[in-house]
Amino acid sequence: MSENTNLTEKDIKELIFPQRKNTIHWFYALLKNLENNKATNVFLSYRNKHSISEQGKEAIWHHFFKNNEWIIGLNVDIKFIRDLLTEQRVGNPNSKGVGSPKVDLIGISYFTTLIELKTGETKIFNAQKTTKSRANTWDFSKDFIEAYSQILSQRTELLKPKDLITEQKGIIDSKINRVLDLKAVLIIGNRNNEFPHIRNQEYDIKSDCFERFRRDSRNIEIITYDELFERAFHMVYQDKLPSNWFELDHLTFKNNVLKIK
Repeated sequence: MSENTNLTEKDIKELIFPQRKNTIHWFYALLKNLENNKATNVFLSYRNKHSISEQGKEAIWHHFFKNNEWIIGLNVDIKFIRDLLTEQRVGNPNSKGVGSPKVDLIGISYFTTLIELKTGETKIFNAQKTTKSRANTWDFSKDFIEAYSQILSQRTELLKPKDLITEQKGIIDSKINRVLDLKAVLIIGNRNNEFPHIRNQEYDIKSDCFERFRRDSRNIEIITYDELFERAFHMVYQDKLPSNWFELDHLTFKNNVLKIK
């Protein structure tokens, strides 16, 4: 691209930066569930802006990541994901021909990646420690376990021979884009909201429990929305995020960190 247009790498970055800076601001506003100056919630604003009819916040996140593929494509795995497929059905329908489950996103590169989205508000842990919990452990929430079970099931179904269809109704060549020991990514929750990295016994237990769980998950990468935001931010900005970035009020973050006036 640089050779054909006589643009330097710096020139290209300067062209892309304003657009991606705006994307980062939207990501931050969605993550923090902000309201604009008309007291309109950011999810409603985004829904209206892009005419999204499907209900629920998962639909908003789905559209946001699909239309900003670089966030997932360069972040969720050491391998680059060059395209995202949506509305892919896995499994078998029931006797009436309905009920075949759909996956959120499938990343296409040399090898295929399954991506399942929940929301940033989905809790990873139960609010209260139960009497059955052992020392230095905390019970995972029902929503987290169901999401994990769901992506395991989808991964199993996608390992079976199956056509993947592009949005232009073309068929992905499975000889080129292989499905082998399928990598799966679950994007869920917000650790800065639920168990921030501060000196606190409860948060320490939850953080350690979460990290042990995902390090032991060989084929499923679990990443929280705020972790994904941090990675996306560092792809766009040269400056480091302040350690207390999540606690900053919106205007301070917007003016001093995002440098949007």
